[in-house]
Amino acid sequence: MESVLYHLPITEPVIIFGTILFVILTVPMLFTRLKIPGIIGLILSGMILGPSGFNIIASKGSIELLGTVGLMYLMFLAGLELDMHTFSQSRKKSIIFGTLTFTVPIVIGYIVCIWVLGFNQIASLLIASMFSTHTLISYPIISRFRITKIEPVSVAIGGTIITDTLVLLLLVVITALFKGNLTYLFWVGLTLKTILYLGFILFIFPLIGKWFFRNITGEPISQYVFVITMVFVAGGLAKIAGIEPIIGAFLAGITFNRQIPRSSTLMNRIEFIGNALFIPFFLIFVGMFIDLRVFLSGWESIKDAIVLIAVALTTKWLAAYITQKIFLYKSVYRKLIYGLSSSHAAATIAVILIGYQMGIIDTNVLNATIILILVTCMVSSFVTEHASRQLVVLEKPLEQVTVTKERILVPISNPETIDILLEFANYLKTHHSQDPIYTLMVVKDENDVASSKALMNRAIEVGTESDYKVETATRVDVNITSGIIRASKELLISDIVMGWRGNFSPKQWIFGTMLENLLTEIRQPIYVVGFKQPLNTLNQIYALIPPFAEYETGFHHWLNALKNLSVQTNSRLRFLIETNSLDNFRIALDRSKIKLNYSVDELGNWDDFFKPTFELPENTLLFLLSARKGSISYSPKLDGIPSSISKRFKGESFVIVYPSQVKLTSVDLRSFLTGSGQLAVDENPTILSKKINS
Repeated sequence: MESVLYHLPITEPVIIFGTILFVILTVPMLFTRLKIPGIIGLILSGMILGPSGFNIIASKGSIELLGTVGLMYLMFLAGLELDMHTFSQSRKKSIIFGTLTFTVPIVIGYIVCIWVLGFNQIASLLIASMFSTHTLISYPIISRFRITKIEPVSVAIGGTIITDTLVLLLLVVITALFKGNLTYLFWVGLTLKTILYLGFILFIFPLIGKWFFRNITGEPISQYVFVITMVFVAGGLAKIAGIEPIIGAFLAGITFNRQIPRSSTLMNRIEFIGNALFIPFFLIFVGMFIDLRVFLSGWESIKDAIVLIAVALTTKWLAAYITQKIFLYKSVYRKLIYGLSSSHAAATIAVILIGYQMGIIDTNVLNATIILILVTCMVSSFVTEHASRQLVVLEKPLEQVTVTKERILVPISNPETIDILLEFANYLKTHHSQDPIYTLMVVKDENDVASSKALMNRAIEVGTESDYKVETATRVDVNITSGIIRASKELLISDIVMGWRGNFSPKQWIFGTMLENLLTEIRQPIYVVGFKQPLNTLNQIYALIPPFAEYETGFHHWLNALKNLSVQTNSRLRFLIETNSLDNFRIALDRSKIKLNYSVDELGNWDDFFKPTFELPENTLLFLLSARKGSISYSPKLDGIPSSISKRFKGESFVIVYPSQVKLTSVDLRSFLTGSGQLAVDENPTILSKKINS
């Protein structure tokens, strides 16, 4: 024990791990109270604990392993949390920013290294490439402020992968140039290995993921271990291909982006473990490279550090400034992009260490680079924190004004469907909504209340695992329908989600008296769902829309829910609409101001969709919009949807939606012909009269 306590650095794994955990627990809280980003505290802690500080913990061994894992984890999360819808819309902008943040620093940096610092061409090219790279060290800050989905963040992240990839590929070229191996065969080999690697990651990995998630369900530990395994497989294959492993981790994140929804239990576990352990380990590991004593080694190190820091910060600011002017962004967006792209850590360390080990650069440049890492990480953290706070103040009130209460009720009776019903209900909600999901158990007498507790506890457990709030309710009533109606009124419910297996017969209870009574008594939208596969394996949504659906009062509500569903599952959205209704529907979409990434397929007739000749791709969700009797868009053909599901699309996942409806008050004799006897009062009497007279 004496050797463990009094001989530094400590070698006992238990004490090392306990010390690091204590730092991760206390330092961020202390620095937050001092109004300093916790990231800075972790980096400074690494400097104090490391060989250049009090030498309490060695930078080699277990901390090096955990730090490397944290770096891989950080890059994986960046790719995983990338909003692919926003990224696809800002793809060109990401390419432009990536090109700027690579070109501006490397050109200016090369000139400064040649003319100011007096380095040779190879050393100047190596150092200049270091200026171009950056690490998303401040990404946890924007994640904490929940602004990861905005366009400037997508542009910055997209630009990061472009510039880091170019820098790391350039490093391979510089290494070959220094060794004199820069031949024709070298270029051919590098190109072939890169193409083969990208093809395998972007095309084979998704197939493996789809197979696993489709066949291994209900085993959250296995799913987590599988995902992390694939991350490091991607990193290992990148190393074999001559590419840095961090690029493989980022590409793995992009690959699984569509298969791990943002609100899923698996995503919650990935984020929690990464932010709690692995990423803090990486930040401490980065700090261990910093040695403030280099300032005492002479003027040369100080001069190099000042020049390198000035060039690094200035060139990244210029790239962000040019990007802002090109895309006409607000100044706060420029500040956010600059904050994210100004920190040098991961790839910078890789580039400089390789150059130092090969003899391309000397000790002074290595020491100056370590100081550069500390300063740029601090600048990045402060700038990103300040810009994030500005964005929250500027943009959040606008969102809150337009957001209505989202109180979703999920009646449950089958323990096997609780997980997927709650997951679907959560996908319908707006991402930042804090409203709970209510589960309801209807029993016939007080003796059955105790037996329902197991289902209620399971529902709460599912919500806890996925980090959303679930509240339970039990009602004693004569039948399930009455219990749902009463609970929806008492709890001020906005939406109802009900499960259905898809087996239909004339006596099928859900499409008999129960659903008819609910549609008559409840005005809130009702979603009848049946899933044949996990939600994260879906990649397309086919939305079948009846004529005049855009005139219903619930149009905006279900459209927003469909948008949330497509975003959460990262699915491509395709509307199927009869030709005669297409123009009006497009106009209504534009006026709704809901941003959707969609395409439209025209149907000559509603029945064309249900013919055997119409084939659905794999992993498709059917979103079938129905209507209540007497409403504007109702027609008798909608009553055949359940039967068509059970016959034509029995093996498909589906959602049948009955939109919200205002109270039926106006009586019209013609509506009695449909068996309703009532007619909906629309908010626009002119449109309604045109529909009635047509």
